[in-house]
Amino acid sequence: MPTTLRVRLDIEEVPGGVIDSRLVTAAFDEGGRMNRYEVATAVTDQAMPISTTTGVATIQAVYLLSDQTISLRQVAADTALTVNANRPFLLMGTSITALLVSNSSGSTASILLVVYGT
Repeated sequence: MPTTLRVRLDIEEVPGGVIDSRLVTAAFDEGGRMNRYEVATAVTDQAMPISTTTGVATIQAVYLLSDQTISLRQVAADTALTVNANRPFLLMGTSITALLVSNSSGSTASILLVVYGT
């Protein structure tokens, strides 16, 4: 089902105030459904079941929030991106078909994930 992602950006410099403020909008064929996953500690490269739970085969945008620091990659050979605990992570303008999560935080990670794409 076609869906639209809208993100409000307010970039501020302290002191000095707002440098840039805008609404970013992108349209996608599928996605926008919120899914929750748990990844146990000491797990490496657990595949998120994106296509089976969201209907998205190719991810073009990802919003993720985790209560533990985790790392993401598309394939095991990629360099991992660190996602800090309780900090929203947004990736747009991509084209990936898998999302692997690793958790070495010492606690089970509870992850909120929203994907958009085709």
